[in-house]
Amino acid sequence: MPAGEHKQDACAAINVMGYEGMRKHIEYYFLKILETVFSLFSFGISRKIGACIGIVAYLVDRSHRQVARENLCAVFKDKKLQEIDKIIKRVYVNLGQSLAEFFYIPWVDRRFVDRFVEIKGKEYMDAALAQGKGVINVVGHFGNWELINPVYRVFGYPLTAVAYPQNNELTNEVINQYRISSGAVIVTNEEPYKNLVKILSQGGLLILVADQDAGSHGIFVDFLGKQASTAKGPAILALRTSAPIIITCLIRKGSGYQMIMSKPLELIKTDNWKEDVFINTRLWCKGLEEYIYQYPDQWFWLHRRWKTRVGG
Repeated sequence: MPAGEHKQDACAAINVMGYEGMRKHIEYYFLKILETVFSLFSFGISRKIGACIGIVAYLVDRSHRQVARENLCAVFKDKKLQEIDKIIKRVYVNLGQSLAEFFYIPWVDRRFVDRFVEIKGKEYMDAALAQGKGVINVVGHFGNWELINPVYRVFGYPLTAVAYPQNNELTNEVINQYRISSGAVIVTNEEPYKNLVKILSQGGLLILVADQDAGSHGIFVDFLGKQASTAKGPAILALRTSAPIIITCLIRKGSGYQMIMSKPLELIKTDNWKEDVFINTRLWCKGLEEYIYQYPDQWFWLHRRWKTRVGG
């Protein structure tokens, strides 16, 4: 077949699928290639490969690197740009390692936890679950948050995780397969409120990754020194059900991790519903902030956290 006809066939295929469809398929096959590559190596070597991927991403991903720089400069006004850039590089390395570790979720067992994870605050979670009201577990995009669920599985906790669907339904299916293998029931952020209440009323552990921009649906509270549109869900669920809020962070430390479960937050209830939602939202935000200030290189600064503006 002449070269011109090959070119015409390729163009026709792109037109039929569309550029968006092509992009989704490329992302999907790239993810499957990574899955295959990491399956060939040990956990330790895979993490080193992931770190290298993170460094490459840091070098080529100019747009997100700039977002991270703007975010960090706004929060850490006293830090020099050179120090900020070092933090950003470590953020990318952490994300690369987290990517590699994600594919090992099905193999996280008691032996893995005993070897790699230092647990702190488990007694708070156990006591809260024993009350039978369920637990609202607020998690941030911090450290390797995806490993929290499989560690909970080892503990035998009744997991339900609220996940925001990816824009690419092909990669979303792969990602959710791994999340389900962690032992969690996965529901989307569009899950009816009554279903979430039911999960808590049955004594379940409801995991909410709630630290990103909430757009027009959020409430504005102070987060890292700036007004940020923030998810109201954790506070509303806690006020409606009396289920305690516990914050969990899985921090990367050396070749292992430290997983910290906070004491249940002391919920504030008055006769002013709107004020209660505001105060208790700020309460759990403050809990996450403590870890972000202490380990700034482990939070997801690449996200436009303050994209939604007050009155915007």
